[in-house]
Amino acid sequence: MNREALNKRPFVVACIPAFNEERTIARVVVQTKRFVDCVVVCDDGSGDLTGEVAEATCLYNEWRNTVLVALGGGVT
Repeated sequence: MNREALNKRPFVVACIPAFNEERTIARVVVQTKRFVDCVVVCDDGSGDLTGEVAEATCLYNEWRNTVLVALGGGVT
């Protein structure tokens, strides 16, 4: 795709809410990344390793446009 075409297409961001998803979050991030420009994982106070797995997946693949957001507590 040429530079002009890139400038005209929308910038797409996927926000993935995650709570205790350590077993699936890496796969979800990898699959989502195929379709968007940026992935944001919102780990809302998981008691497992969701945040660490998401962060490791992002760092391992050197995705500078993948963000991990830790929110501290869920809404009930």
